[in-house]
Amino acid sequence: MLSTFRTSARNMLGLALIAASLAVVTALALRYVFALPMPAELFADQATTRVPLPLFDALLGTFGSATKHLYLIGALLTEAILTALVGVGYVGARALLLRRATAQSQVNVESPAVQLGYADIPALMFALWFFSAAALAPLIGGGFLGVELTGGALRTLLSQLAPDLVFAASLVWQSRALQREQAPAQRADAQLSRRALLRQGAWAAGTLGGGIALWQALTSGLGALIGTPPAGASASSISLTDIPTRISPPPIPSYTAFAPVAGQTAEVTPANTFYFVSKNLAGDPVITASSWRLAFTGMVNAPYSLTYDQLRALPQVTQYHTLECISNEVGGNLMSSGFFTGVRLADALNAAGIQRGATEVIFKAADGYSDSLHLSQALDDRSLIAYLLDGQPLPTLHGFPARLLIPGLYGMKNGKWLTELSVSAGAYAGYWEQRGWSPEAVVNLTSRIDTPHDGDLLSSKPLAIAGIAYAGDKGIARVDVSVDSGKSWKPALMRRPLGALTWALWEYPWTPSSGEQVIIVRAIDLAGNVQTPYPASPLPNGATGYHAITVTVR
Repeated sequence: MLSTFRTSARNMLGLALIAASLAVVTALALRYVFALPMPAELFADQATTRVPLPLFDALLGTFGSATKHLYLIGALLTEAILTALVGVGYVGARALLLRRATAQSQVNVESPAVQLGYADIPALMFALWFFSAAALAPLIGGGFLGVELTGGALRTLLSQLAPDLVFAASLVWQSRALQREQAPAQRADAQLSRRALLRQGAWAAGTLGGGIALWQALTSGLGALIGTPPAGASASSISLTDIPTRISPPPIPSYTAFAPVAGQTAEVTPANTFYFVSKNLAGDPVITASSWRLAFTGMVNAPYSLTYDQLRALPQVTQYHTLECISNEVGGNLMSSGFFTGVRLADALNAAGIQRGATEVIFKAADGYSDSLHLSQALDDRSLIAYLLDGQPLPTLHGFPARLLIPGLYGMKNGKWLTELSVSAGAYAGYWEQRGWSPEAVVNLTSRIDTPHDGDLLSSKPLAIAGIAYAGDKGIARVDVSVDSGKSWKPALMRRPLGALTWALWEYPWTPSSGEQVIIVRAIDLAGNVQTPYPASPLPNGATGYHAITVTVR
């Protein structure tokens, strides 16, 4: 009996794995063609709240920007396995009930083809939905029936209908096909060998893997799985002695016009290469201007909303603004600088009449993202609701129709795809704060070497070391460069920044001597604060430390 049960379980598991792989591929196709959310996407997004911070930090440090893509692949594989197991469990439970009802030993899990019919399709779909919504969702903090997942219980249900239908129909069809292929006298003794189970598992893996690879190639490119390494690596030996934390009085900036060198960062990042980071695992909102509304709600005297045309009709403000992701590594490239057009956030909020006692503004986005700003930050004259980048409507990836630009804060506080701004009182915990990231998200003073690169082989001819420095809304007063592992420092040439909220470009003329050389850069802001040399990972407050590279000169 135990051997028969094992054989029958292997039989049904093989069929269920194939059906589950087809279901996941169906979800991927619907996501790509119709932008319908996938079950794995909704559940994996919520499951990030359960990932321990040390593990999150380790994954981010190991895989960089590929972490999100690998996480989604893991979620899809988990969905396929769980779906298959639920299918096997359903068939086993149905066989047990039928055996008890009929009291006939011939009716058991051993012959799944006899037990499954088309009437089982809706029952299988219900079993899958109930398992995910009533058991899995509460386990990961998504609430009973998925009420706390993005979009709520209804969206959770709708996301599962088509994939669950494909799974149930495929499993039933395979079972009935197996039944037709077997002679009646053989059905009771029909066994699926381990070798056959491996073949079916390989078929399922090929279907699932091919579907995921095609999805990745179409949406992000297979190169996204490689990740984005930092622009350079920390030197093995850096002198950290006699490093001041602050210079008083602060140095007075000295600006010099210089010609860009090959490999130096442009002052303004082209829109098509502007850095992009999103919480969304499978796709970002695609919004039409005609259907979009931006609501102003909460502790205001006169709630109202703006259409896209109404927003663009308000008095324009333009400014250069640098944005950096809080997950950017020291020397990393998750930062860009652009020329934005928008309206003052303060003007839009004041038009609603802010009530006494308000302390913060909660912003919400079309993808379910939300976070908050201190009221003083929202009312800063430099805070914008932006709708143009480099004179053109915001690209979809960068928040069309409108996004926030908040001075001095990391990208997580500069929300995209805005739908609502709600004035409130309290301490609202935003999406990334709930997952352990900084509630303040203030940009750390940073600098980067863009050229030469870590590991370069150089000749002993004069060259220019070049890069950028950024201090959020505090401005850059001076950039220092060391070419002897930090033993001595000399000021670099610095070009006048395009604005008070942008990075500064710098260059350092250098004639290298032969041998292995360690180059380090540090920045000083307008208040005299010196960039800290002590390394810290991006989680939770943003990365710190010096960017250092090692080159060999011959």
